[in-house]
Amino acid sequence: MNNRIIYFAKVKEQAIIPTKREEDGAFDIYACFEEDYMIIEPHETKMIPTGLASAFSADYVAILKERGSNGSKGIGQRAGVIDSGYRGEWFVPLTNHNPVPVVILKEGYEGDQETFKDAIIYPYEKGMSQCILVEVPKLRTEEISYEELLKFESERGTGMLGSSGK
Repeated sequence: MNNRIIYFAKVKEQAIIPTKREEDGAFDIYACFEEDYMIIEPHETKMIPTGLASAFSADYVAILKERGSNGSKGIGQRAGVIDSGYRGEWFVPLTNHNPVPVVILKEGYEGDQETFKDAIIYPYEKGMSQCILVEVPKLRTEEISYEELLKFESERGTGMLGSSGK
């Protein structure tokens, strides 16, 4: 495996291979489902399928992050770490923080539009998440006593939330 390539395979034929311009820091990730639409109810988190699987060097981890336009629509990206050894389909956990449904709607849907009159419409064809590949530092663990740990120099020390005074 070339450690400078992220390999994507389509688990579903209609999946879209992630895209990224040279100047961008992240790949766009797209939804991939059979239905004409998917509804995320208010305050619900739903696992959105991508139809993709991947393989890449153990030197990296894939981090799924929220798109800026999603945040402005009240759509949150939940946890999203994809390890290099995972070969299953990627799912993107999206949370609807709005008091109305979010509908991921395919272009050209001609069904009952009344169902969506109060909903936030998110185009199926638009990227729903971003993926950043981050280099994983090669670290090892070592157990020491708490007393030994406290001897390591630190400005903050054991100060908790709000202790910096900022």
